[in-house]
Amino acid sequence: MTDELLPAEEELEPESAEESPAEKNWPEEARKFQDLYLRCAAETENMRRRLQKERDEQARYASERVLKDFLPVLDNLYLALGYARDDGSAEVQSLAEGLRLTLKGFQDVLQDNGVRPVPAERGQAFDPNLHEALGQAPAGDIPPGAISQLVQRGYTLYDRLIRPAKVLVAVAPD
Repeated sequence: MTDELLPAEEELEPESAEESPAEKNWPEEARKFQDLYLRCAAETENMRRRLQKERDEQARYASERVLKDFLPVLDNLYLALGYARDDGSAEVQSLAEGLRLTLKGFQDVLQDNGVRPVPAERGQAFDPNLHEALGQAPAGDIPPGAISQLVQRGYTLYDRLIRPAKVLVAVAPD
């Protein structure tokens, strides 16, 4: 080995010539390190909780994309059921009943997975956080600014909006 790799003798001496290890305030040093340890332990616990919360949230909303893709299918079932008239033939009534049962099963599965419809009833106050206004419609029987007509249902996944309800907003008639 060469002398270049060994530290110089002056580097091995204490940093402060005034204070030797025997003169240090060891109880104060111990308190400093204990405080540092407690802070690190608390930060580690906080990080563990934060990561667990993020994992739980990620698992909770993992199905959002798939559930969102099923919403047009649900819309089509509602449309098909809307075309079935009560005054139709027995075959039409049988088909309508089958659609109702299919729709009910589909709604139950979505509800079991945390999907809820956004309330958007006629006369309800318009909420831009839940509803998307497609236009305005004159209506004398409900106050201006309220929902006049539901165009497309909206849905939430737990507390997260995955699709706003598309509505027409009432305005005062001319």
